Amino acid sequence: MSHEFLRIWQEFDIEEVKNHLLILGDVSGDCGACRELGIPYLEARECPKCKTAFKYVTSRRLETHPGERFQIVSRLRSRRPELIFIDYDDYKRTLGRKKARDFFEK
Repeated sequence: MSHEFLRIWQEFDIEEVKNHLLILGDVSGDCGACRELGIPYLEARECPKCKTAFKYVTSRRLETHPGERFQIVSRLRSRRPELIFIDYDDYKRTLGRKKARDFFEK
C-alpha cells in the first residue's frame, strides 16, 4: 500500500495554532507564541523561553521552495510525527485576515 500526503482542510482556532506553532526556517525554528528564535526543531517539545508546548508545525520553505513541499513534509513527519503540519501560506493569510478584522472592530 502506498501512502501519499494530501492537503486536507480542517477548521482550527487560529489563536490556538499561533500559540502552539513551531515555525521552521532553514536551520532552526521560531516560536509562534513569543517569537523566540533559534529553536532546534528536531528536539524541542516546547519553547525554551515561554515553555509553550508545540502541537503544530509549519515551514517558511514551503513558500520559497514549492517543488520541495512534499519532501519537507515527509522528512518532518518521519522525525516529528506528533506535530500537525499547517500550510504556511494558509496560516499567514488567515492570521492576516484576523488581524484586519480585530483592527477594524476596535
